[in-house]
Amino acid sequence: MKKILSVILVSAFLVACNNEKKDETAAAAPEVKSDKAQAPVELIMDSNFVNGTKATMAAFQNKDIEGYTADMADNIIFRWSGGDSLVGKQAVKDYYTGRFNIIDNIKFSNPIFLPVMANVSPNGGATASGKWMLDWYMVNVKYKNGKAIGFWVHNTMHYNAAGKIDQATQFIDRHPIMEATKDLVKK
Repeated sequence: MKKILSVILVSAFLVACNNEKKDETAAAAPEVKSDKAQAPVELIMDSNFVNGTKATMAAFQNKDIEGYTADMADNIIFRWSGGDSLVGKQAVKDYYTGRFNIIDNIKFSNPIFLPVMANVSPNGGATASGKWMLDWYMVNVKYKNGKAIGFWVHNTMHYNAAGKIDQATQFIDRHPIMEATKDLVKK
């Protein structure tokens, strides 16, 4: 078995060391001009877009539900990676008002912001084109029962033509949150 592996290894090495020059002019592809002026996705260099997201995060840390939902459309769809969702701005307000009641303090750190313009849907329309904010940050939260946890979160937020968030998805592992708060949440 060792001899076979040695032969294969030596053969692969010899083939990889082949320095034969190939005719590069024949292999070069002709330059093709595209009718499309825009890339499928572009970075948006807009500090106001990032600052709006920072203001939303600050409002959340201060348990300011009005500030947190100020940039949300009335018909927002708020999803979690586990499949749960909220529909409508009032549903988001109601849910987070309840969550704020059991939080002693919450802090975000190490944020990363990536504002993009999706000029086309990447999957045939299932995901909206348009302005998106992608962000990642560390969350440290202490609940009123004394339990504290830390975790990373990733959010995607789509902005409608009026500049309001109409789709939001939060990618987190909710199990540690539910475990830390199970004695605080009424069933």
